[in-house]
Amino acid sequence: MTVNEFLRSHNGSPEQINGPVCLSQLLEDMELGLSGLGNIPMLPSYLSPVISIPAGERCCVLDAGGTNLRTALAVFDETGNCHLEQLEKRPMPGTEGELSFDVFYSALAEPLRRLGDYDRVGFCFSYNTTMNRNLDGILDFWCKEVQVPEAVGHPVGASLKTALGSKCKHIHVLNDSVAAMLGAENVQAGVILGTGVNVCYTEQCCRIPKIQESLHADTMIISTEVGEFSRLPKSDFEQAVIDASDAPNNAHAEKQCAGGYLGGIITNAWNTAAREGILPAAFGEGSWDLAQISQYLTGDPAASIPFHPYATEIAAATVERAAKIAAILCAGPLLRISPQEQPLKVAMEGSQYWKLTGFRDAFHVALNALLEPAGISYEIVRAENACLIGAARAAFAEAM
Repeated sequence: MTVNEFLRSHNGSPEQINGPVCLSQLLEDMELGLSGLGNIPMLPSYLSPVISIPAGERCCVLDAGGTNLRTALAVFDETGNCHLEQLEKRPMPGTEGELSFDVFYSALAEPLRRLGDYDRVGFCFSYNTTMNRNLDGILDFWCKEVQVPEAVGHPVGASLKTALGSKCKHIHVLNDSVAAMLGAENVQAGVILGTGVNVCYTEQCCRIPKIQESLHADTMIISTEVGEFSRLPKSDFEQAVIDASDAPNNAHAEKQCAGGYLGGIITNAWNTAAREGILPAAFGEGSWDLAQISQYLTGDPAASIPFHPYATEIAAATVERAAKIAAILCAGPLLRISPQEQPLKVAMEGSQYWKLTGFRDAFHVALNALLEPAGISYEIVRAENACLIGAARAAFAEAM
């Protein structure tokens, strides 16, 4: 049996993902989400893509990501550029075991207190949150295996404000893809391809039926949460990872392609191939993370994974499949942007895109194939610390 025959027998070949068909289904579900229907949230951010900030302003910023919690003091100079001071990084609370509500928010507040007592906090929060016009939001559910069940259903910004117990008057919450977009400036979309996956884009307010109130803006950024898309074909390896996750009914597309899960998918494929006699027994019981696998795909012997050409072929094909899925999830939002400025500028954040061996090239091949029939070109923009800078800008946003 060839590797391709093995993968196809488990529905795990890249070719078994029909890009145009899946994209059409995604666009249908996104349209439903803008009307408050279906399973893709299409969350309004109530943030404009352009925010004016007076020179000399300062605020605290917090980035609660899928792996790390980062904090900093943000200072805007006379030209509007943002400078970060006292940048600190630690593991994201709740990723190393279940926490109570109070312990979780205390862990978020503690590094902010050390920065000083400021009126404003920009809070980049990388989880499914329904926002409202006052730029706070209710946590709908966790993803990326964070374990703080008591926090679901509570306002994110108000909970942090209570934990801070300071003079802070404004905590503005935004999603990580929205923060990446605001941090890069002059872009039409923001993409996160790291531990998790998300895409945001600028939408016309008149095309968001679920917003009934009158707003003081014509456009706003939408956090799509396209990781919730559930109509993609699933390989046996992907399904096993989904079934083993903390919330197996949620975030199916994210769990099929994002960095937080891809190591498990490849491990599962290797284990299965060993049981079926395609790989040596050494691949039957091991477990490898994505960083090791990425190193292995470069041919580096330091990866501590036995070399076998079939193992390399299985891993590379699975990375290609993940890149193809990620491209579908990105193409849907890019096709909705109106008017279509050419090329579209897309802010890109996430270690999976920038570091995973083989992913970036496969992603662009797949994305080009989906966008070229519509005459759309794009340019990837990378801004250092974009999520923190975007959160700083959001801290000074006016209510819509």
